[in-house]
Amino acid sequence: MRRWVGIVAAIAGVLALSACGADTAGTASGAAPATSVGPGTTGASGPGTTVAVQKDVLAREVDPPGGAGSTLTLMRYTIAPGAQLSPHIHPGVQLAHIESGTLTYTVVEGTATVTRAGGTVEPVSAPATIALATGDAVAENDGMVHFGANETDEPVVILATLLTADGEDLAVTVTTLAPT
Repeated sequence: MRRWVGIVAAIAGVLALSACGADTAGTASGAAPATSVGPGTTGASGPGTTVAVQKDVLAREVDPPGGAGSTLTLMRYTIAPGAQLSPHIHPGVQLAHIESGTLTYTVVEGTATVTRAGGTVEPVSAPATIALATGDAVAENDGMVHFGANETDEPVVILATLLTADGEDLAVTVTTLAPT
């Protein structure tokens, strides 16, 4: 019985990754590209390597009621210790909840709306770097450039809902230019 549970879990994992367009490094198309500042770099393969950010599509609804022309996606991101995402935007809107861990969160351009675990709501305008802890949530609207990093020794787990136009990527990497 235990063997079947393991086989089913492995198949489910492969199907989830292939459904979201994962490459061999474990990144999903449409999700923010990851870089690692510690051991285990995205794109590495072979024994002993790790994936900096694991992206799992938990559910997806194309043209949900009241949202014709949109796709609603539920994601779980697991960010490894020492990993940092590239600066990116989410076309549409992403609502994210820190399930566990502490995320170092940087707003490069625009304003995010943070709801702390205790219910306090605060705008965070660029340039700013803050800590998002377990129970905190953040709203990110289209065009707001941001990134997260895990500067701790434990994984950070984030649950996120994204509403995008049908066919849009969930995240787009942004190259920010320094002022001249």
